[in-house]
Amino acid sequence: MGESAVAELTSYELVERLRAVHSRIAVGQAEEAELMTRLYRLRRAQQLELGVRAVHAGEDAATEIAVVLKVSQRQADVLIGFGLDLDARLPHVREAFAAGRIDLPRARAIRDVLLNASDELVALVEPRIAAYAETADPSRVKRTLRRWLLELDPAGQTERRKAAEADRYVTVSAADNGTAILDGVLPARGAQALYERLREMASTQCCGNDPRTTNQRRADALIALADGSNRLSCQCSDENCPRAAAPDQSANPRKALVQVGVSAETLAGLCDNPALLAGFGAIDPDLARQIARHAHFDIITDTTPEAPVTDSQPAAESGVTASAAAKSEMRYRPAVRLAGKVRALDGGCRAPGCMVPAAATDLDHQDRFNRHSPETGGHTTESNLGCRCRRHHRLKTLADNGLNGWQVVHHPHRRVEWRSPTGESITTTPEGMKFLFPRAQIPPITANGVPTPTPIDPLLNPGRVINALTELVHVYCTPTQRRRKPVHPQQKLPEYSDAPPF
Repeated sequence: MGESAVAELTSYELVERLRAVHSRIAVGQAEEAELMTRLYRLRRAQQLELGVRAVHAGEDAATEIAVVLKVSQRQADVLIGFGLDLDARLPHVREAFAAGRIDLPRARAIRDVLLNASDELVALVEPRIAAYAETADPSRVKRTLRRWLLELDPAGQTERRKAAEADRYVTVSAADNGTAILDGVLPARGAQALYERLREMASTQCCGNDPRTTNQRRADALIALADGSNRLSCQCSDENCPRAAAPDQSANPRKALVQVGVSAETLAGLCDNPALLAGFGAIDPDLARQIARHAHFDIITDTTPEAPVTDSQPAAESGVTASAAAKSEMRYRPAVRLAGKVRALDGGCRAPGCMVPAAATDLDHQDRFNRHSPETGGHTTESNLGCRCRRHHRLKTLADNGLNGWQVVHHPHRRVEWRSPTGESITTTPEGMKFLFPRAQIPPITANGVPTPTPIDPLLNPGRVINALTELVHVYCTPTQRRRKPVHPQQKLPEYSDAPPF
């Protein structure tokens, strides 16, 4: 046997091993989703028996999974919902997935397309699509299944479309180096209208000498729509630019609320510690200073550990009289300044694996506030308040009433320990404090900040024809192909109720 035949045989062996490994991974993923689903059902049954409302029973299973596996709560939520759908409506997909004949992306593709289909239609096409998926990639599975649905039930497409539109959403998640990924599912007509509006702004509001690419101008146009300016500014630096327009002096758009936590030394340029952009994460100090140019400032002082107002501390220095401070502590709702400080210190929901920003959370009392006798304890103070989203506010309230097996314990320096029903424990620290009061000061890079690099002209300008071809290629590349971390558009997450926590 020659060397080429040996190499060919080795390649066959590698392919077979690769196929076997991929199948084993699928089997493990199927088992993981099944175990998550079983844990959810167990916790739900236990809490229903204890009297927890059906709409909320078992929802803390995702938090428990986040603690055990050190994953995000959103990931656990998605897999629990996926597993419930497999058990309830997709038995053939579940069987093929558990056997490793189809993997997680293909199983989720089937589930996403059938999410809004009737039970009768699902029962008709599910065995057939489960078999087809064994020999097709996820995108082909989706296209084929959509065609089958239209062929079998064209009249039901309107109902399915309306149900899918009801699941529309827009989310933002942190990317790298001060950028973010904006992801969303919109009605087709609205999404196309938005895209055409961005393309129109990018092509008509800047001249041909604008140095930005078409992609960059479209992105800037979306920001212009959000900040109320509704117009791109051409960056050609030509005073006689034909596309330059005089600013509308009568326009006074309302700016969106953007919260940034940064140390005073960094803001003044004396240090270069990172800052915290609420709902996003860490950003570089230069970006924080840019945002701060037109910002309203709330000064947060470090009072940890918290000291009560006493006779040795004059009321004038604390900014409030002792009687007023005592009165505010006896109220359930904190004062505006106290609420802002607690949210700035915590930075977000204090539960493990939760990414809800502080501005969207409840301020929860660690020691329960006694409405009948406020002076007995549970005062409304900085040390007794913490940020929790509505879902984890409910978890804490149920834990205080002994209805879910959890324990939420506060430790010094705003550390919160979460103990699951099985004894797993994780302690979270306040995210905002790390940025407002950094322990180690990072010296500035230069006295004048980060130097601006000298722009270098390209050796060859491809011209408008090549740019147009590049734009055409961009149009036919889906957002899923361009994103590093795709999010399936029809993933359903639990809704946060506006009802009282318990």
